[in-house]
Amino acid sequence: MVTGAVFAAISLSKSKYSTKYSYGLFRVEDLVSLAIAVIIAATAVDLLLSIPTYKSTFHLGSGIIQLISVIPLLLSGIVKIVGGRKVKAPSLVSDGYHNYSDVYVGIGVGLGLIASYATGLNTFYYVAVGIAAIGIFYTSVKIGRDSIVGIMDLPKDKSVIPKIDQIVKRNGQVTDVKSIKARWAGPVIFVEIVISVTSRLTIDEAHDVADSIERSVLSEISGVKDVVIHIEPSKSPERTVLLPVSGPGRIDERTSKSLNYLIVTVRNGERIATRSIQIPSQDIAIEKNAQRVLSIAKENSVTDALVLETGEVLYSMLTVNHIELWKAISDSVDENIRLFMDGKLNKLKIG
Repeated sequence: MVTGAVFAAISLSKSKYSTKYSYGLFRVEDLVSLAIAVIIAATAVDLLLSIPTYKSTFHLGSGIIQLISVIPLLLSGIVKIVGGRKVKAPSLVSDGYHNYSDVYVGIGVGLGLIASYATGLNTFYYVAVGIAAIGIFYTSVKIGRDSIVGIMDLPKDKSVIPKIDQIVKRNGQVTDVKSIKARWAGPVIFVEIVISVTSRLTIDEAHDVADSIERSVLSEISGVKDVVIHIEPSKSPERTVLLPVSGPGRIDERTSKSLNYLIVTVRNGERIATRSIQIPSQDIAIEKNAQRVLSIAKENSVTDALVLETGEVLYSMLTVNHIELWKAISDSVDENIRLFMDGKLNKLKIG
């Protein structure tokens, strides 16, 4: 009867009818597992209540038969547990533990009968049956706990969310992980993630970020059924600006061929950090200049570039990588930084 209910629950959770609901009917398996836990607990209670009514028989054969009878129950339990874990069916695993409770009863009664036969004392029977009842209660609590955890949306595995967090943060376009939620329903997990990405990504690019994270979570976290990702634009007040310079406080008009660059960090209208980068003259080569500037920008997390002019190749490389180019109105570094912070510079246009 119990096994029939288990297979009915598995069939229902995997049926087409289950797909009509947002989270399916996977929790039917949790409910069946909880019912099995109650049945197992009742078995332990019944076993304990039988002790006072036990009448001494001291039949060695009865004890041996009891021990032999647990073998098929044990094998059946092992098959159900291993199979249930393989197909991710918690109710089938619970039914396997239900078989184990019958095994505990058989072993307790069998050993108790044999010990009573050998000693002529009922005490050994009572002790053996009591130990078996404790084992049954433990099994009941374990199954019941896992079932209740699933029904109440509590985490069945506390390592899942940290693993998902690591997967999300591997994506270079993600600036912040706002929240991660994992909801267990029977054998499956539904995941919801809220992340921030740079506001300069296009809708298609942001969608690609979400797709990449979804594929990684589905492939790396066992049991995940669905992943929903909500994307918010990053609104960091900090900007990192690149400027080609030709001398103290002067912007170089040769953006890709410059031997010196300034990296200026600004936040909330204030200049908070400045560092310089020098390029050896032997590194200047037409075919490498644009790529070198892009590498400098990426290594320093540059968000904007202030330039007098630039070629089409470098312009395309920077804009594709979401680095905005601004048209300097003079060769003064300080003047243009101030205008940039005040939002008074225009974006550079090519062609």
